Amino acid sequence: MARLLVLAALALLAPGLAASAEFSGRGVFAFASGSGCPIAAGTGENCNRLALDDEDTRATLDEATHTLRFANGRSYDGKRIVGDVVLQGSGRTADGQRVPLSFHALLSRSGSDWSFSSHAHAPVRGEFSEIRIDPWQLVVGEVGGERVLFSSAQVVEALAKPSLTARLADELVQVRDNRESAARDADITVGLGVSKAVKWVARTRFVTTRNRPLAEAMREGNWSLELQALSGQIPRQVVQRDLFLYGLESQALLQPLLQRGFRKNEKLTIGATGGKGFVRYDGQQREFAGADATARGFLQGSFLGLVLGWQQQQLQPVALDVKAGSNGR
Repeated sequence: MARLLVLAALALLAPGLAASAEFSGRGVFAFASGSGCPIAAGTGENCNRLALDDEDTRATLDEATHTLRFANGRSYDGKRIVGDVVLQGSGRTADGQRVPLSFHALLSRSGSDWSFSSHAHAPVRGEFSEIRIDPWQLVVGEVGGERVLFSSAQVVEALAKPSLTARLADELVQVRDNRESAARDADITVGLGVSKAVKWVARTRFVTTRNRPLAEAMREGNWSLELQALSGQIPRQVVQRDLFLYGLESQALLQPLLQRGFRKNEKLTIGATGGKGFVRYDGQQREFAGADATARGFLQGSFLGLVLGWQQQQLQPVALDVKAGSNGR
């Protein structure tokens, strides 16, 4: 049923067509961004994300009013993530460069109460002007009515001027550019902490043949996206949710990773050779038809992916000074 709803939604949400679509069942759904996508030219690409984490959460997307409505009648024993939304846009830096920006809202339920946290993803630090993002608002159903969790104006404000809390969190997230001179393929390491107290957590690379631009490499079907855990302390629940978000939790090869999380120095690679997708983990490789969709989801829906994709599109290595959300993702 969820798959049928997704297909119907994508058909209804063609550019310029006002429509309403309903989503239910655990899954990750894409809908159109009229403000462009981080790794796609033009507008109308399906790179906005709506995720429902359990069978009890439902969402309605109203294109006419740009409203996302969430409903859930279940009472939870403790705080539980039930869904999230990622909206894609862009902004202009102080030096005039337009860069991709994402707004990420995470929805939770505790008992019968809703709560949410939100943050911006950006490939560079600073404040941004001339924000371009579709004017969505998020509404939740409650006893006796509805409540607006965030408005379109609040989304723009979050992207343009991060809060004090967000700025303080940014200072604890460090990103290191690992590329050598004249190299183009993106290669970054992310850590937590300041100065000499930084704890490096993960390394992510996007590898192409002959340093191809990202979009060109993916179109040709010769690329790989590699994630290496530099610490065995990455929370297991974070790994599990990322496998869910990026279409990997049902892969038989990855069941050990799903159950226990990353061990230090373990690598997970998604890629394609000659147009045929694959997944590689723990010294084994399997065919994976969803490799392209998984990579695009990661590159556009996560902080690490946004930085990696932006770096891949730069002609020369740059000194990264990046901005993460409060949870760095």
